[in-house]
Amino acid sequence: MYEKIKLDYDSLEPYIDNKTLNIHYHKHYQNYLDKLNNILKKYNYNYKYSMEELATRIDMFNIEDRAEILYNLGGALNHELYFSIMSDKKNNLPEGKLLENINEEFESFNNFKRLFKEKAIELKGSGSTALIIDKGKLKIVNNFNQDTPYSYRAYPIMCMDMWEHSYYLKYNNNKSDYIDNWFELIDFKKIENLYNNYK
Repeated sequence: MYEKIKLDYDSLEPYIDNKTLNIHYHKHYQNYLDKLNNILKKYNYNYKYSMEELATRIDMFNIEDRAEILYNLGGALNHELYFSIMSDKKNNLPEGKLLENINEEFESFNNFKRLFKEKAIELKGSGSTALIIDKGKLKIVNNFNQDTPYSYRAYPIMCMDMWEHSYYLKYNNNKSDYIDNWFELIDFKKIENLYNNYK
């Protein structure tokens, strides 16, 4: 059975309030995992693939279940990445090869932040904004609802949840402040590890 990742922080105050964090992690994220596991039970699925691998093997399942599996699988994967790349350690500046690649693709880190924020703001409805590695290139993309880049064999290394449940209690409809403050929580040491794994 697929299980929640464990958080290595207790609080992300003041940038994300504890009530939002707890509801988001224990309710929303858990709900996607529970629904995914329940659907897989009817196939006597043996969990031999990681969730990332499963996203590229959706044709294992009957066509009438694929949309529901992908939706909950994407929800679990997006939440897992979102929670795993935040921390209270203040490692919020990229270094090394990752920084070099960001500068190559986006001119500078500040310009990358600007472009990432613009992409997130333009997202219509619910979804997430991610930094992905696609055919060796860094790209900023929007994922609608719970779509996941793994489905088209791209590798997300940074994901910001833009569903209202991730920010509304604290920020109401002020997405701009939520995005600015979220950049204070990103742990680029964690992102660099993902980058090195996929690059």
